Amino acid sequence: MPTLSKGSFTLNLGIIQLQGELSDEDRQCAWELYTEISTRVAVTGKQSDTDSNNFTGEIYIESLDSLYKFLIEARAIMRKFPVGKINRDNHQHLGIIINGAISQVLRPFLEKWQIKYRHWWHNESAPQLSPAERQSAFPELDDFLRDWASVRWLMRELQDELIQVYSLINIAVLTSRQRHVSHVI
Repeated sequence: MPTLSKGSFTLNLGIIQLQGELSDEDRQCAWELYTEISTRVAVTGKQSDTDSNNFTGEIYIESLDSLYKFLIEARAIMRKFPVGKINRDNHQHLGIIINGAISQVLRPFLEKWQIKYRHWWHNESAPQLSPAERQSAFPELDDFLRDWASVRWLMRELQDELIQVYSLINIAVLTSRQRHVSHVI
């Protein structure tokens, strides 16, 4: 069971196929989580950015909102995961993985940075500047973005694990193929 660490965050990706065969409920919950992860730049970064540390073009205050909304959606998906799949001896299922992502990665990041950044943005930054100039003046910007890149990297690893374990369609691959075909035509 792989445990990934990046920066000060750790995520245990002990996902296994439950009872040998995945039910439609299992795959549906995994697909819902995958959809939320893969469609939010705030969660995994840009698809073409393998290191998950390219924040170009993002407005951080809006991306923080998206990250928080992802946490809420992940909790809703966790509630949907069939409780009958949980037993005392098996702690390697999607519901527990979601809880680990929330408690070990998302919540610590948001607790550390959301209040600091929001307070600075609303009370100390220069609103007359463009959003890009304004956010680049955040005094702890390098540490903030380094931690956020770590979160994105871990969430991308979770995304990749979901694709593999639950036999999901990799949207990123399909999207890049579609882009390639449209350029050829």
